[in-house]
Amino acid sequence: MSHRKTFSHPRIDPKLPVLRRVVRGAALAIFSLVAVCPQGGCLVPQTVDPKVASPHPPPHFAVEKLQSYLLAPVLTLIRQGTVDATQTPPCHCRLEFGGIDGLVVEEDDATITLQARWFLDYDVANPASTLVWNTETLPGTFDDVTAVERPLQTPSFLLDADEKGIFTSGFHVVEVVVGESEGFDPSSTTQPNRAMKPGYTPAVYRFLVDVRVEQVAGQCPQTLPSHRICQ
Repeated sequence: MSHRKTFSHPRIDPKLPVLRRVVRGAALAIFSLVAVCPQGGCLVPQTVDPKVASPHPPPHFAVEKLQSYLLAPVLTLIRQGTVDATQTPPCHCRLEFGGIDGLVVEEDDATITLQARWFLDYDVANPASTLVWNTETLPGTFDDVTAVERPLQTPSFLLDADEKGIFTSGFHVVEVVVGESEGFDPSSTTQPNRAMKPGYTPAVYRFLVDVRVEQVAGQCPQTLPSHRICQ
């Protein structure tokens, strides 16, 4: 396992680089950072920090368990097709993130209770963006010291363009922040809802999503993690 320092949070602009760091083990780098270029997605090498001893060992994402479709540098959400719009009720697609995708957090201390918080386009300069879209508790246990894996629920976060108020096409960043439940600092004004108290370090995983709200011919593609729903 390794210790990861949190990046500054990206602004959502296809001309600005969007970086994300994922922690795995001291021996292996396991995901790609993404920079959004005017012409498309560009891969950027990722660094992995060495393991650091701490009174509160940081959790990390078991990226080797992720489904391959989540490892793409850019995920795509096509909101709706022309056939979807004519259904009764109308249909559309959304992205669903959760345990079924292999989203698993590992924590050395099985007794520690973790908390996962999901964010969309987090930017401290925009207070509305600091909203926690979903909070999930990953309880610890005193019954099994080997129970270090904590799978997230299914689904843990839904990226639905209509629900999230996304009405124009563009890039968006989905983040899940996982830390000790007692380690979050509710008084922080520098990183509302996600800052940690001194001595605590969260695990952060970011997904860059290209959201397309214009209708396409036929149906919106059900390519995981995209799911077509009618309601």
